[in-house]
Amino acid sequence: MTNLIVQFAVYGALKDGNENESQAYDVRQTLQAVFNAAPSGSDGIVKIDNNTMGGDPSPGNKKHFAAIVTHDGVTANFACEEGQTIDFHHSLAPNPPNKAEEPA
Repeated sequence: MTNLIVQFAVYGALKDGNENESQAYDVRQTLQAVFNAAPSGSDGIVKIDNNTMGGDPSPGNKKHFAAIVTHDGVTANFACEEGQTIDFHHSLAPNPPNKAEEPA
């Protein structure tokens, strides 16, 4: 079992680039299942493609992926294009500073 918890995940594209025709899957449960089934030592490393995301929501179009994942109590945002691999354990970047905390 993993300590990665998927809060949100979506995989898809705009049909033929048309901003009014989004074709996307909610892949939150799919990504959580991938994390939960991964063998020890490799969990958290996922190639984002039609196979791992449960199918092709937009045939013939380049897909994009976005997720919000919590790891050991730290929540982070992730994004990539179809065919890229994300290491969810080691790609946790700090959230941008709050505007009020930025130096003047």
